[in-house]
Amino acid sequence: MSRTVAKAVIALNELADGPRPLSALAEAVGVHSSTALRMLQPLVDAGMVTRGGDGRYRLGLRMAELGQQVLDDLDLRAAARGHLLPLADSTGATVHLAQLIDGAIIYVDKIESAAKVRTWSRVGRPVPLHTSAVSKAILARLDPATAEGLIDGCDFARCTEATITSRADFRVELVRTAQRGYATDFGEFEPLVHCVGVAVPETAPGVHAAVSITTVRADPDVDALRGLVPELTAAASAIADDLGHRS
Repeated sequence: MSRTVAKAVIALNELADGPRPLSALAEAVGVHSSTALRMLQPLVDAGMVTRGGDGRYRLGLRMAELGQQVLDDLDLRAAARGHLLPLADSTGATVHLAQLIDGAIIYVDKIESAAKVRTWSRVGRPVPLHTSAVSKAILARLDPATAEGLIDGCDFARCTEATITSRADFRVELVRTAQRGYATDFGEFEPLVHCVGVAVPETAPGVHAAVSITTVRADPDVDALRGLVPELTAAASAIADDLGHRS
């Protein structure tokens, strides 16, 4: 990768976290503001980056179009969509689909609930490995070497009082997940966010994925959430069946 392209990638990754002034982008890339401006101009011309009225730069609509094209090309997402929508309708909860892609677990689809409160998760965003039901569900089904490689790369940062912060405790949680057939996240990343997740059976070789149901409540009914696991499992199995027909 050329140095210019590498610096442009750094700038795009910065903008993925939110709007930035030119000075912040220049600092992140390690160049003067005038050099950063010249580097950004082709991205602006292509619609990948835009400059707002406040003078800050942000990702442009062209980036959204490209990202959507990537998602549309995923066989998993296409196979799952018809099962995620009715699952969201019947449960009244937010539904996530995540997949292991190039060494990271990524949200590839999300059906929002009617609730006004929105969660941190976004389609295309990496899943917090040690705090998420979908990541635990996927890791519990992976071969040990692959799972350990992902675990070794996790910093196990504390997000809430419920966060698992040690590799040893996390491995124990993965064993529990494998034994009961579903994963949980009861306020481990966001205090009010509670999830159950189930791995999608590996009908298609190399496809490692999971679906989850998420509720946002100060006083969650954990038993009721666990009670949705059979419906969630049925949806995951249906996705695997459809995916197998596509492969």
